[in-house]
Parts: sequence; structure tokens; C-alpha cells
Amino acid sequence: MAVQSITACKPEATIIPNMWYAVRESSEVKSGKPYAFKRLNEDLVFWRDRNSKIVVMRDMCPHRQAKLSPGKIVDGNIQCHFHGFQFDRKGACQLVPANGRNGPKPKIFQCMTYPAQEAHGFIWVWSGEPRSEYPPLPFFEGLEEHIYTSAQKQWNTSYTRAIQGMLDVSHLPFVHAKTIGRGNLTLVNGPYTTLADDKIHVWISNQPDVGLPAMKPTEVPSPDGPPQIRFHFPNIWQLWIGEKVSLVIAMTPIDDEHCVLYMRFYQRMLTQPLLGRLVAYVGNLYNQYVVGEDEQIVVSQHPKHASLEVGERFIPGDRPIALYLKRRRDLILAAQAPSLPPNHVHGEPSLYQ
Repeated sequence: MAVQSITACKPEATIIPNMWYAVRESSEVKSGKPYAFKRLNEDLVFWRDRNSKIVVMRDMCPHRQAKLSPGKIVDGNIQCHFHGFQFDRKGACQLVPANGRNGPKPKIFQCMTYPAQEAHGFIWVWSGEPRSEYPPLPFFEGLEEHIYTSAQKQWNTSYTRAIQGMLDVSHLPFVHAKTIGRGNLTLVNGPYTTLADDKIHVWISNQPDVGLPAMKPTEVPSPDGPPQIRFHFPNIWQLWIGEKVSLVIAMTPIDDEHCVLYMRFYQRMLTQPLLGRLVAYVGNLYNQYVVGEDEQIVVSQHPKHASLEVGERFIPGDRPIALYLKRRRDLILAAQAPSLPPNHVHGEPSLYQ
């Protein structure tokens, strides 16, 4: 099985190696036909084998380098529309029509495949070299009994910028003044933020400015309740509203300047399927509107990708963003130098007053 590695080569690269990326909704890839999508800076073809198991390949036939996606699924294999070559789920050539059905199938005709799996309604693709055992998928616990609806929107910017926006607690009273930022809570205490096991948790503590200075992140006492914002590397974000309501967004890279946001509204206030989906649908309409407010600002940022090297300056309220960018850099550098410990510290970004 030839497996292609989707990896990053430089600290400012957008794809973090050796991680599971949520790249599509499972419902978008049905049995019986191939689907072409650009994800993780690669032209990919998604299809299902005879057991409906997901397959992800580079969208290129190894014979004459035509795209595979315009082809068909034949006998559980993908068939190239150019010369009829067939390839199984491991990328191995199963038929060269010009050689005859019992003729040779040279091993040089091997499609590049990607480790992929399905869970939580997403298709996940591994961004590094294949291995015998993989880490768990970076999803959120406690949503198994929730009903959700989905929507998606392409943004003309890097997914790293979208993630920055979702970790930003200082913009709420300005970008979302008429929606979730009502109340003129411009003063940002902290925010209290943790980073552990490639998970960022943020407790929001904004309040009106009554003339007192904001508390720095190190001055905020440890909170008692659960974090409102949760981000799991490399691209999954949750806004925890309560035990019965959550928003989840997968910010999926297309290339360095485009991404897709898969927005979900989870609820278990109503568990009857039809009514429950109706509530989730209405909730997700509001969610899309609020995220649309973010889009207008985020796509205007330059450069299109976010990193510690692009010249941004931070305030204490930007701590979640600074931790995200630092951990991104460390993960990329650690993949380039495996001898470094996984939590090797390269220095914390400065949080300017």
C-alpha cells in the first residue's frame, strides 16, 4: 500500500504534520461514485469501496496522470476514465484493460492513498507518515446524545486565520455588538487559558469598563465551571453554551488561502428527532449569521495565513491566540526534528500591554 504523507516543511507552513484533520462531512461522499475535493493543499478523490468504507487518494492516475475523480466505481474499485485502469482501496492496480483481464498489473501503477477514517459524522485524514497505531481523533466528549444539524461556508483565507478568530475574546463587543457581543463588555479579564494534550480551553470573563484595569491572564483565579471555548488541534473548535447546547466548527484547509467552515449546532433540549432537528436547524441559522460577522473581518487580514512570524503584536487578552500559534509552531518544528521532546518550548510570545 503506497501511502502519501501530507506534511509541512517549514514553521510557517499551514498543515501540521502527524495529526487527524476533519476534512469533509461523511454525508458528502456517497457510495457508487468518486468525488473530487481539494483539501490540505492536495487534490484528493474520495470514494467508498464495496463495503462503503471511505477511501481517500491523490486525484491522479499513475499511468498518464489524468484525474481519477471523473471515473467510476467498478466492482469495488475506482476506474480511471482515460484508459480504464482500476485501483483498489489500497491503491494497487487491479486491471490494465489493454493488457487483458488476466494480463500483467505492474506494481509501478500504484495510486497514492491517505490514511482516512470516519467518526462523528466527519471524514478524517491523517497529515503525516502512516504508522501502526494512531492517536485518538480530536473530537469533543459528551455530544453523543445530542441532535445536530450542519452547514458549511467557504472562506477566502487560511484556516489558521479562522481559528484565530474563534479564539479571540476581545472582538466580541465590536464585531458582534448586535448579537453575541451585546452588553458592551469591552474589558477582558484574562482570559484564563490552559493548553494541555493539544487542547486549548478558554474561560471568558469580559465585563463593562468601569475604570478598573483588566486582570492579566496570570491574575485570574482558577475558574470553577467548565471552559466556554475549547479547541482541539489541528482544526476543531467548540463553544460550550451548556450541558444541552454546543456549537462545533471544523475549520478545514483547502489550500494556504482558502478554507471551509463546517458549522454544527448540537442540542439535547428536545430529543424527539423531528422537533430536535428543527431546533438544531434554527439554532444553526443563527450560528451561521454570527460566523458571517466574523468572516467579513477575518478575510480582510493579511497575510492570509497566521503565524508568529507575520508581525502581529499581542495584548494579554490575546493569550489563547498566542498559545495556539506557539503550539502550532512547536508541533511543526518537532515533526522536522523528531529528537525534540513533544512539548519542547521555543519561548512564549510576548503579550504586550
